[in-house]
Amino acid sequence: MREKPELTFDTIKRMEDMTWFTHAQIFDDLLIVAQKETSCFVWKTSAGLVVIDGIWPDERVYNQILTAIKEAGWENCPISKFVMTHGHIDHVGCGKWLKDNHDVETILSRSDDELRLSTSNEEDRSDCWKAFSIDHYISDGDTIDCGDKHIKVIATPGHTAGCMSYVFPVLDNGEEHTACLFGGATAPWGDAAGKEIQKQSVIKFIKAVKENHCDVALVNHTAFDAGIEKIAYSRARMSYLPNIYVLGESGVQKFCEVFIKVAE
Repeated sequence: MREKPELTFDTIKRMEDMTWFTHAQIFDDLLIVAQKETSCFVWKTSAGLVVIDGIWPDERVYNQILTAIKEAGWENCPISKFVMTHGHIDHVGCGKWLKDNHDVETILSRSDDELRLSTSNEEDRSDCWKAFSIDHYISDGDTIDCGDKHIKVIATPGHTAGCMSYVFPVLDNGEEHTACLFGGATAPWGDAAGKEIQKQSVIKFIKAVKENHCDVALVNHTAFDAGIEKIAYSRARMSYLPNIYVLGESGVQKFCEVFIKVAE
């Protein structure tokens, strides 16, 4: 077995392929939508649906999110918030359509909004991921109020200066669990100082995971958790089968160590 995922230039190119998607309801109140390499989440709360990350700036991503919402029977729930982990193109993604069509509250760190807006446009790539404003800037230790639930914000710089990670509750067949999402899976390539910052952020994140008794590990890149296979399992899962995303507290802490290995 490999000790860490293989990340290559081809991995990055697959992030731009919007010809194939999959999705599943992985908890009573949480959906995952993914293309080949990148995923996002839809969380159901009393204050509406919260989209966490937005994959690529392509309307097909937005349409896939709507498809997943409809399949879950949540189409009458308004989409109220768009929460981003960081300001890269493959996570800010479809924010334009969420903002234009649902007037969502957009949430990101200030420094990563500046990164987003200052990133040079590349040929043959849409620049529409910059075509919406951020309503609320978040910082380390903040709480994002979502009605009956909330998201705890943990600053984890390294991947980007303003990368944020999240802890929030989920339900599986009515049983309460606590999920964690590490916002930036890799250190900046070719940046020794950035790698050290990333390692310290992972250590900080694992500490927060332990303090919050997280027993569910989520990632926004499928290479880190055999994500496509886990989605396929979740789509076929019977109610009496275990939830593949529930790792237990010690399992989540061990899983998070992969982010240190990738940074080395």
